[in-house]
Amino acid sequence: MTKRTGLLIISLILMIGGIGRLVANEAIFRAFHMGQLWLSQPFAWYNYKLLGVLVLWLGIILFVCSRDVIRYRGVIRASILGLLLFLVVSLVTGFAAGLEIRYFLVDSIFSLILIVLFLIIQKE
Repeated sequence: MTKRTGLLIISLILMIGGIGRLVANEAIFRAFHMGQLWLSQPFAWYNYKLLGVLVLWLGIILFVCSRDVIRYRGVIRASILGLLLFLVVSLVTGFAAGLEIRYFLVDSIFSLILIVLFLIIQKE
C-alpha cells in the first residue's frame, strides 16, 4: 500500500464515521444495542452532532493531504498527536464516567489503529 492510498483510506473511514454521527438517530442507537445511550438531553445531542462534523472535517483535511503526502507531512504528524490526545481522553473519560468499556474502548482502539497507520505512512 502506498502512503497516498493509506491516507486516502483513513480519510474515507473518518468521513464515513463523521457522516454516521450526523445521521445517527434513536433507531440507529437501538440497532447497535446502545439504545440506553440515546442522547435525550439537547446539549448532549448538540455535542454529538458537532463531534460528527469535526470527524468529517478531519477526514476532509486528510483527503486533501493524501494528494501530496510529502508536502503535508506536518499535518500528518499533527494528526498523530491529536489522535493520541483523543485516545487518552477517551480512555480517561470513559473510565471516569463509569461507562461500560464496550462504549468507549471502540473509539480508543480505533484511535490507536489510526496512530499506527499514520506512523507506518510516516516511515515509508
